[in-house]
Order: sequence, then structure tokens, then C-alpha cells
Amino acid sequence: MKNYTTWDAIGDMVVIYLIVVVISMLVATVIRGIVIVLSRQAAKAEALAPAKAPVLASTAQPTITGIPQEHIAAISAAVAMMMGAHRIVHIEMANRGFGWTAEARTTHHTSHAPRGSH
Repeated sequence: MKNYTTWDAIGDMVVIYLIVVVISMLVATVIRGIVIVLSRQAAKAEALAPAKAPVLASTAQPTITGIPQEHIAAISAAVAMMMGAHRIVHIEMANRGFGWTAEARTTHHTSHAPRGSH
């Protein structure tokens, strides 16, 4: 009768690792196939859709105060270049809006304070 040695255990771990790698690659391939099929369907639906009227520059655009229009144009161009046609929905200063989160966090942490006697 053969003893189960450390080298046998390491060999079994390598085999299991390789099986997991193969299964992961198969799952990734299936997901990639699904993405390709769905993108082709979206392209077909877009081609069949009636052409949209171009948006005129004279339509009412929300005015954002405090942020130069050149910055918004540069951000929009960068997003369009990297991700395709997208709209920026909201821009605000980064240091805004932390007060309510800090207050909620404090309230949550103090709710765990031990009480007197039960």
C-alpha cells in the first residue's frame, strides 16, 4: 500500500488548478460569445431603427455655472473617444456632499454603543 505523500498532494493541487483554469477559460469564451451575439443584435436593431433627427444647437441646454464650457467639451470629447457616444448627465464639485454621509456613519456607529443593564 502506497502512502499519500506531500508530492502527491502537490500534484493533485496542480491538477485541480489546471482544471479550474480550463473551466474559467471556457466560461470566459461563452461570455464573450454572448457579448458578440448581443452586440450584433443591437447593431441590427440600430440599423433597422428610423433615423433620428439631429439635435439642433439652439435647443435648450442646461446652463452649468462655475464649470467652464471648454472643460465640459473636453470631458465629453474624452468620453466619446474612449466609450463611444455617451452623455454626461451630472457634473459637480468633488468636495461636495460629504456631510450627510459622515452624519449617517456616526449615527450608525453610535447605535452599536453598549447600553447599561439589560
